[in-house]
Amino acid sequence: MTEPSTILHRSESGGRRYPLFIERILLIFVIAGTWVIHPIILDTLDGVLGTIAAWCALPLLLLMCAELIGRVLQSVRNDA
Repeated sequence: MTEPSTILHRSESGGRRYPLFIERILLIFVIAGTWVIHPIILDTLDGVLGTIAAWCALPLLLLMCAELIGRVLQSVRNDA
């Protein structure tokens, strides 16, 4: 007889595979979005604020959005 290998010694069944290509596509969209929106932000905002927004805030914001979309897709996929 085999014992469960989890920390709490419970039996768990394997879930469905998560399609990682969705997150890879989202990452490509983030890179493309940063490349497209970056000059617009630099033209709109002048000085240090524009530089910080374009080089720091924009990539972080787009990565957070991609991560949020990935987590929502993962939770919807696990609930179905």
